[in-house]
Amino acid sequence: MPHFLPLLLLALSVALNDVTAFTVPQMHHVHQPKCLSSSSTTLQAKKQKKKPSPKSSGGGFGSKPAAVTSAAVSADKHALETQWDTFASITDLEIIPLGTPDDEDYKHYIVSDVFVRVGPGDADDENDKPGTGWYRTGKVVAADGIDMNAAFALQKGLIFWTAVHMFPQIAAKGTKLANRLELGFLPPTLNMADETDTALDEEEAESVQMPQRVPVQGVSIKDIGFRPDYNPPGFTYKRREKAAMKKKRSAMDEIVDAS
Repeated sequence: MPHFLPLLLLALSVALNDVTAFTVPQMHHVHQPKCLSSSSTTLQAKKQKKKPSPKSSGGGFGSKPAAVTSAAVSADKHALETQWDTFASITDLEIIPLGTPDDEDYKHYIVSDVFVRVGPGDADDENDKPGTGWYRTGKVVAADGIDMNAAFALQKGLIFWTAVHMFPQIAAKGTKLANRLELGFLPPTLNMADETDTALDEEEAESVQMPQRVPVQGVSIKDIGFRPDYNPPGFTYKRREKAAMKKKRSAMDEIVDAS
């Protein structure tokens, strides 16, 4: 990793330290199928046993959070552990809610694939460094009633911090380009990046959307989560996912023993 990585991370922490309340532009709700089999939606382990929860009251893109001050998620290892755990807890490792809103144990949430790039520079400035393409970084979740745009805003610093660790191509741009980091998203898929991935090609990149600015007051960080597609170098943390896998294996052993 480049020797200036600590400086780049410091620049990120300064640039992203303040999350303010913004004017709300109108945004359409993103449609998701109501029911898919777990084999087509599970990120890793089979979903954990669901706990009864209130029926969905809406949420996703365009929902209005309550008027209470919210602080941005920190951009560090501890925050990544916490938000990864929260992602697994909210989604049970499913990219869309299973069942229908009429089901007693239905739990609504919305997931998006998230991407990071260094934005384009000034084409007329020959000394200005070019940006990068979009790099698939992970997935973000917003719980029932939470605007996905708020989930992006409150976790933006953490997502940038993670992307810098995941992709040398981004880190190599240096501290001067930290303020050009941009976040994009697409509807959720089972696609996952790995260490060998390059940026999206031009055709794929055309579909990437940019989050809109929304108020973030009242949004609890316990209702939003972020899961990187793979462990950044030197980082190994899948506590809740490992527990889910162990639970799945135990259930399978019981079935085998009973047969």
